[in-house]
Amino acid sequence: MRSRFSRVLFAASACLISIAAIAQNYPGAGRTSIRGSVRDSQTHQAIYRVIVDVESQSGGNAAQMITDSTGKFDIQGLDAAVYLVRVRFPGYEEVLERVDLTVTSSNYLDIQLKPKPGTAARPVAPEGPSARIDARLAAVPDKSKKEFEKGRECMEKAQDAQSCIDHLKKAVKDYPKFADAYVMMATAYAQQKDAANAKDSLERAIQADPKIPEAWFTLGMLQNAQRDFAGAEKTLTEGLKLEDNAPQGHYELGKTYLALNRPDDAEQHAKKAAVLQPKMAPVHILLGNIAWKKQDAAGALKEYQEYLTLDPNGPMAPGAQAMVKKIQDWFAQSQTSPQ
Repeated sequence: MRSRFSRVLFAASACLISIAAIAQNYPGAGRTSIRGSVRDSQTHQAIYRVIVDVESQSGGNAAQMITDSTGKFDIQGLDAAVYLVRVRFPGYEEVLERVDLTVTSSNYLDIQLKPKPGTAARPVAPEGPSARIDARLAAVPDKSKKEFEKGRECMEKAQDAQSCIDHLKKAVKDYPKFADAYVMMATAYAQQKDAANAKDSLERAIQADPKIPEAWFTLGMLQNAQRDFAGAEKTLTEGLKLEDNAPQGHYELGKTYLALNRPDDAEQHAKKAAVLQPKMAPVHILLGNIAWKKQDAAGALKEYQEYLTLDPNGPMAPGAQAMVKKIQDWFAQSQTSPQ
């Protein structure tokens, strides 16, 4: 029985959705785009520093961006394909949107984040940033702040990424502790597919202000993309120390542990992500892959089916359907074959 399962495991590996792997491409220029804005569904005010993840058909991350001070995001240079856009921010319910860029070359999303039950509304200034962001910016010298605003405006208008970087470099030159400028600079470098400088910028952001969980999570994702799983483990763990109730942090760390062949640890974090965000469909693909790794076919089948229940037309649906069929066929064969 176990040896037959191993043969099926090998045969099915081609269609297994590799959640642990993260695509190493970042949005470039001149192909397709996903733009939008993120607001609080109750106050209708823009939310700053919201993480917007774009997940490809294969299940890997195709791009990531953080909303600017007006709550806007603009992701350029995606291939013509179907994507799952995940929008997340502490204290709010996660939003998942399916975007088909094979039909149109661009798509605009108006995201309204709903506060979690029992969560007090976060203080949001009239222009959008939270009170904590305003406090940080208040300490920034005017000269650096002006260059930061120029860089922010450049990013909002999807201008040449290098021009945006030039403004942000001037901002941090005069104020080296400008963590927000480093995070925005990392996003600009990511648009240039410059992973090395994106990583350097995130590390500088953390050095300037080690209490920004999004910087830790983004750096961990980048380390996963570079297959630096040991580094990603340390980075994501630090991020979770700051924001333990972040489902995306646990989800990413689960992928890291699966890549490190530590399925038990991966399962612990994946399950916590599922509890924190019950409608987070991709985490069930991760749980299915973990069960499959542990040769628990029944458990894997349940998780893949749960994904299809939550997001039947999602980007990972074809892979999940293929795995469901493989496992069901194996069960049928095992019942008819002589023991």
